[in-house]
Amino acid sequence: MHKTLRMVCLAAALSGSISAAELQGTIVDWACAKDMVQNGREKTLHDNRACSLMKDYTRPSYGLITQDKKFYKLDDPGNQHILELLRNTPDKDNLKVVVNGDVTGNAIKVNYISML
Repeated sequence: MHKTLRMVCLAAALSGSISAAELQGTIVDWACAKDMVQNGREKTLHDNRACSLMKDYTRPSYGLITQDKKFYKLDDPGNQHILELLRNTPDKDNLKVVVNGDVTGNAIKVNYISML
């Protein structure tokens, strides 16, 4: 029994999946997330105005950048929820949220999202 439990725990750890994680961060265009982590958000927005959500916030997919410089891609329901939030916020390039969901690698299967 203990051996089976250890095997299950090991498999869960190796899969990279965290159940019901809660992450805080800033919403960005997923296509710009890696560049923002590497070069900084301000520099990326200055160098590539297409990354700004201010003029056109409708994007195919969104990402979450955490304070510790990790970035996660949101699933389709999460993307739809972000669109709703962006419609109703004046500072679209600085939308800070809490995301609750299942994390696998750098993707989040979103359970809920709320603004900070």
